[in-house]
Amino acid sequence: MNTSRLTLRQLQIFVAIANSGGTTAGADALALSQSATSAALIELENVLGTQLFDRVGKRLILNDSGRALLPNARSVL
Repeated sequence: MNTSRLTLRQLQIFVAIANSGGTTAGADALALSQSATSAALIELENVLGTQLFDRVGKRLILNDSGRALLPNARSVL
């Protein structure tokens, strides 16, 4: 896992999406656009080399990787 490009903003966005279940609601919680939130999530997943959510329709469901990251992201923030 390459965390050299991991940012606090990416972790904030990840936590917001995890709490809300989607990029639109996560974006609303952070006063960002949905597209910016979605792009940040994709970048975070690329940096980590793994998907953090299972895509089910328009919903995002935390997968095992996301569940492993979430408590660590919360403690960092």
